[in-house]
Amino acid sequence: MLLYAALGVMGYLTNGMGAVLGPLQRQLQVSRAQVAFYPSLFAGALVAAGLLGGGAVQRLGHRRALAAALGGLAAGAALLAAPSRLLTVVGAVVLGVGGALMVQVVPAALTNRQPTAASPAIAEANAVSSFASVLAPAAVAAAVWLGADWRIGYLLPVLPAALGLLLMLLVRASLRAGLHGEVGGPESLPRPAAAGFEPGRLPGRWMDVLLAVSVEFCLVFWAAEAFRDWHGAGPAAAPALAGTFLLGMAMTRAAASRLTTGRHPSAVVLGACGAAAAGFAAFWSSPGTAAAAVGLLLTGAGVALLYPVTVARLVAAWPHARDRAAARGALASGLAIGVAPLLLARLADVVGLRAAYLVVPVLLAVLAARAALVPRRQSSRFDG
Repeated sequence: MLLYAALGVMGYLTNGMGAVLGPLQRQLQVSRAQVAFYPSLFAGALVAAGLLGGGAVQRLGHRRALAAALGGLAAGAALLAAPSRLLTVVGAVVLGVGGALMVQVVPAALTNRQPTAASPAIAEANAVSSFASVLAPAAVAAAVWLGADWRIGYLLPVLPAALGLLLMLLVRASLRAGLHGEVGGPESLPRPAAAGFEPGRLPGRWMDVLLAVSVEFCLVFWAAEAFRDWHGAGPAAAPALAGTFLLGMAMTRAAASRLTTGRHPSAVVLGACGAAAAGFAAFWSSPGTAAAAVGLLLTGAGVALLYPVTVARLVAAWPHARDRAAARGALASGLAIGVAPLLLARLADVVGLRAAYLVVPVLLAVLAARAALVPRRQSSRFDG
C-alpha cells in the first residue's frame, strides 16, 4: 500500500502541474511559452533516470530511493509554488527527478514482491495515480473558483501526505525493517515467472513500452485541444472533457487484477488495443461533444492496461537486474512523453489536428501486431 500511495502522490503533483501553469504564468507575468516547457522537464528527467538511474537505485536500495523520490516530489512542488521564476524552474526540475525515481522504483519493487502478479499490481498502483491525476486539476480549479490561491488546491491536499510517507520511511525503525519485505532491496532472487513474463531480450519489450506511453500521452496532452478545435469547447469545459480519458484509465486500472489474472499479456494487450481503437474511433469521428467524450472515456479504458502490462514484461526481462530494466522503462517513457506529443503537434500544424491524430490508431496497430506475434515466440527463452 505504501508503494501505491507514493505513486498516487506523484500522479497528483505531476499531473496537477498542467493545471497550475496558467495561474503560474499570470503570477510571474511571463509569456505562455516561458512556462509551457515545464512539463518537458519531467520527460527530460525520465530520460536521465533511464540512462543513469539504474545504478543509483541499485546502490541506494528501493527504500532509500523511494524516500529520495518522495522528498524530491515534495521539495519540487514547494519550489514550484515559489514567487520567483528561477525557483519555479528549479522546482519543475526537482519534481521531475522525484517522479523519474518513482516510476523506476515502483515497478521494480512490485515485481520483486509479486513476480507472478506484477502486471495487475503495477496497474493497480497506476490506478491510484490515475485517480489522483483526475483530482489534481479539480482541486486547483476549485481553489481558484472559491477565490483562494491556486497553491491551496495544488499543495494542501497532497503535500502533507507526501511528508507523512517520507516520515514513515525515514524515522520509524520498525517500518524500515518491514519495508525491506514490502519495498525490497536493490534486487531479489529470480522466482518462477508467469506465462509471458519469462526472462528475455529487452529491445522488443522496450519498444512496446515506448508505443504504449506514446499513445497515452498523445491523448493526455492534446485531447483538450481536440475538444476546443472540433467542438468549440470553452477554456474550462475542454480540460474537463479531456479528463474523461484519465477517468477511463483509472476505472480500468482499478479492476486490473480481475482483467489480467490468468491471461497471457499478449492477449491483454490485443484486447486493450482493440478497445482503445474502438473508443478512439468514436472520439475522433463523433460530431457531438457528449458522444466524443464517451468515446474518449472508452479510449482511456482501453489504453489503461497497456503501460502496466508492457512495463511488467520489460522488468521481467532481466530478473537478475530489475532495477536496470526499470531504468530502461523510464527511458522509454521519457522519450515517448517528450517526443510523441511534440511530433503530433508539429504534424497538426501541417495537416490539422484531426488528421494528425490518426497517428494514435497507427501506434495501436503496431503495438497490437507485436503482441500478436508474442505467442509464436514463447518456445524461445529470449522473446522480444
